[in-house]
Amino acid sequence: MKQKYRIWKNIKGKELVIQEYAVLIGGPRRKDFPGIQEDEFSLLSEQIYDVKAVKVSISEGKSSLISLLRTRHFFPIGQYMDKIADTVMTMFAAKGEQSENLLFDDKEFIYGNPIEEEIEVEIEDEDEAESPDDLDDLLKDDIKIKESVTPDSTDHEPFDEEKS
Repeated sequence: MKQKYRIWKNIKGKELVIQEYAVLIGGPRRKDFPGIQEDEFSLLSEQIYDVKAVKVSISEGKSSLISLLRTRHFFPIGQYMDKIADTVMTMFAAKGEQSENLLFDDKEFIYGNPIEEEIEVEIEDEDEAESPDDLDDLLKDDIKIKESVTPDSTDHEPFDEEKS
């Protein structure tokens, strides 16, 4: 799922606004529209925070800011929340009104960034492969089993029922 967070530091209103959007289109319709359009994002949540409370949380540290920003209805995963908190801290370090859009794609989170390096694959030639004899040697036990042991010649203790 693709998500967007719009963060707006509104100085005149003395508030910080965070809006959470997500692309909710799936299935066959997504194939018709491979590029993400602005109107494909749906608003999921809007949170408004008092600027004074945000400044106090920033002064107490990042974990305090994250605790303030997370609510019952706004709880992004840790990796996203970390980036959101960094963005808020950067905005409040500068003066004036600011807004920022953060885009996240769960595919990148799950699969990581694509590896651009070529992977070398070693294929063993049949001539170099281990012969069946070598494999048999690996499977042999060091302990020899007595071949003369028969079921009649084994000693066993009687069961509890047999003792009485």
